[in-house]
Amino acid sequence: MTVNNNITFNDILQYEIIRSKYQVIMDKLKDKNMSVLKETLKEIIGFIKKIKGLVLDRRLKNLIKYQQKLAKKLLLIINIRYIIFFIYKIMLQKLIVKLYESIRIFITEIEKIIKY
Repeated sequence: MTVNNNITFNDILQYEIIRSKYQVIMDKLKDKNMSVLKETLKEIIGFIKKIKGLVLDRRLKNLIKYQQKLAKKLLLIINIRYIIFFIYKIMLQKLIVKLYESIRIFITEIEKIIKY
């Protein structure tokens, strides 16, 4: 394995920018707010798209691809969660309406029986 020691000042600057950006992202990932998490995941995906072409090392490139894959999966799970929650609310409302109508019909039938 050969190590490339031809590190330029530009490489150091890029490293500092990337490290700083990742630190901000890591801090945001700790937030419990789902909308903040969703925006952070979008930010990660966008950031990775920008830097993927700059990374030449195969190991680092594989790590970046893995991060992108995980971020996309998390975003998909969050979106599915919203869809499931939406369906849940619709089903819940329909069942409440049916129960309400069933109770109303039952009371009406009781009133008819009592009148006779």
